[in-house]
Amino acid sequence: MKPRLKFVRGSVIATAIVVLFLTLSFAYVSLINRELEKQTYLYLSEVGNQGAQLVEAKVETHLQDMETISKLIEASGKVDQREMLELIKINAVKSKYKRMGIVSLSGELMTTDGLTYSVSERLYFAEAKVGKVVVSDTLADYSDGKPINVYAAPIYRNNEVVAVVLASVETEKMKNYLEVESFSNQGYSYIVKANGDEVISSLHPNSVGVFGNMFKVLDFGEMRAGDDMTVVRQKMALREEGSFSIRYAGLERHTVYQPLKINDWYMMTVVPTQVISDQTRRISWYSFLLIGGSFIVITILFATIFVFQDRAKKRLERIAYVDEVTGGNNWQKFKLEATEVLESKAVTSCAILTFDIDRFRFINEEYGHEKGDLVLKTVVKILKERMNKQETYARVSGDHFAILCLCDERDKITRRIKEFIRVLNVEREAIGIKERISCHFGIYIIEDKKGNLEKIREKANMARIAAKTADNHHWFFYSDAFRKKIGDEKEIIDQMEDALENNQFEMYLQPKYNLHTNSYCGGEALVRWRHPQKGLISPGEFIPIFEQTGFIRKLDMFMLEEVCKVLKSWEAKKHPDISISVNISRKNLNQIDFIERVLSITNQYRIHRGQLEIELTESSIFEDVDRVIEIGQAFRNYGFKMSMDDFGSGYSSINLLGNLPLDVIKMDQGFFNSRINREQNHIVVESTIDMIKKLGMTVVAEGIETKEEVEMLRKLGCDIIQGYFFGKPMSVHEFEKQIFLKQVIFGEEGKNGN
Repeated sequence: MKPRLKFVRGSVIATAIVVLFLTLSFAYVSLINRELEKQTYLYLSEVGNQGAQLVEAKVETHLQDMETISKLIEASGKVDQREMLELIKINAVKSKYKRMGIVSLSGELMTTDGLTYSVSERLYFAEAKVGKVVVSDTLADYSDGKPINVYAAPIYRNNEVVAVVLASVETEKMKNYLEVESFSNQGYSYIVKANGDEVISSLHPNSVGVFGNMFKVLDFGEMRAGDDMTVVRQKMALREEGSFSIRYAGLERHTVYQPLKINDWYMMTVVPTQVISDQTRRISWYSFLLIGGSFIVITILFATIFVFQDRAKKRLERIAYVDEVTGGNNWQKFKLEATEVLESKAVTSCAILTFDIDRFRFINEEYGHEKGDLVLKTVVKILKERMNKQETYARVSGDHFAILCLCDERDKITRRIKEFIRVLNVEREAIGIKERISCHFGIYIIEDKKGNLEKIREKANMARIAAKTADNHHWFFYSDAFRKKIGDEKEIIDQMEDALENNQFEMYLQPKYNLHTNSYCGGEALVRWRHPQKGLISPGEFIPIFEQTGFIRKLDMFMLEEVCKVLKSWEAKKHPDISISVNISRKNLNQIDFIERVLSITNQYRIHRGQLEIELTESSIFEDVDRVIEIGQAFRNYGFKMSMDDFGSGYSSINLLGNLPLDVIKMDQGFFNSRINREQNHIVVESTIDMIKKLGMTVVAEGIETKEEVEMLRKLGCDIIQGYFFGKPMSVHEFEKQIFLKQVIFGEEGKNGN
């Protein structure tokens, strides 16, 4: 019996081992299936996030476009509906909108293509009328019944809504935003409202097409995993995200649903289960087939499982992390790799760079999109070749790229940028692009490696935008000072219109002294901003911002009118005739109606035109000499004086000086900051004064602060002095006391009144 017992015992043990092995094998295969399913939902969620961000970005772009158009209409001052319509016709022709129009507050719509009808019952009109910039759900177009989505923005006049500008897009075109170029192009997306109603269906062959209400379709399906329909309804009502697997219309699908930042819309991202389960089923089949063999075969089986698992993971990673145009990293891959680098203790210092290709749209239009894509691929090729082991890169979107660089030394970073641009231009010649390619880089040296990567990229993007707006800068480093500057600039921009309306800008006058008559002969009008909380703000803080935004045009006209008011009041008080110079920005020189506006203001106050001196900076004059000659001749014919300010601060073309219609040349204080008594400096100043006077122009020296400078300039034949020695910029009241009432404001006349 012992042999039999041994056999039985051995059989039991063998059976137990086989059962245990089968059980463990089955459990292992089940675990693999669950992990792959988790990975599927994870990748599907990431793809859904990309799609949601794209849709939100597209809609946000249209909303910003509508808001910009609304502000342009408001700035134009047009109040008539037809006049507003004329303003947007160019946008309607150039844009991709189906049509655009202006709606009166009564709901009557006039479109750029000549249609008129009432939209008073449309919800988007009601929302826009109370100040919201909105996009509608899918509607039937009144004109042809086709499904459309409408963008609407209020038009303000004196902070009240006076009309609504709208633009419609065909819903069919918006469907192109939903194409999911992943999961072997088997995935698709569609958009519904929180109650399941269709907003935008999908064009993909795997989808069910037009469905009316998503819940009605899914109610006939067979739930396989994840949230059931009751939970889905509850979560969507609460603006929560989730996922489920369901079989309907003959196909089992994985679905991830995520709320959009648009109305109560939801993005539903779907991929057929078969795309992933085919690989899983093959793994399971091979596993159970090989388990029936020997332990050697079992060993091979496990090796095969690992191989297939690795391949499946890589395939899924490629689907989720590879940029479809260039074959390089996309933003999701960048975030994954950058996070690993930043979490590494071995990495102590790094920076994130974002850049775009200047005039990339021109390349696409001039050479075609294939060449444009080839440029993008070339950029990726260069980046791949020059990335260090722990560095990474990505094409974020369009022609925008991001780089994680293991360096915090500015010189090294800029050298790498220069080398990249050099190599790119070598490569573009081989591609067949004739024009030189340049890029603008924003650089943020990362201080907190645990910081949010999106916010880190945002800082680099802010620096990139600064590089694009700065003169002759292809890169810009983000800093705390820059962040504060951006905040301060935004605050100034937000307040400048109200400041002008509330009379916060004041005119100051700085005296001018005639060395021939030994008397005051005029002044220069200078603007000051008296802020109700901050007090007096220096012009250096706000004038450059006004120049960038174009608000300087309004401020110039305000100062011109203030000068006219003062000259008129002095005439009424019978004060001696003196002139005032007023600075005009280069922004106004480019305005077609500039001369007419100046004449309108001066005619209103009926001033003696010879008392008004129009002052242009040296840089603005030589920026467009022909325009300055045209304007200068016109103003001189009307009796005004023309003056060049800051002469010698830049690169004046001396040979053109005699052709310019100028009465006065103001020599920049840079002539006098160095020691004027030095022989070389003395010769330069003397020769410059002599040349200007021989041209028949008056010489003004500005920035003069000492008696020695005054006496030296008197000997050299200078006509007029402007500077702290004879008076700092002062209020009109103080100016009148010093000039007309002969009361000394800054100590004894002839001494430094600093």
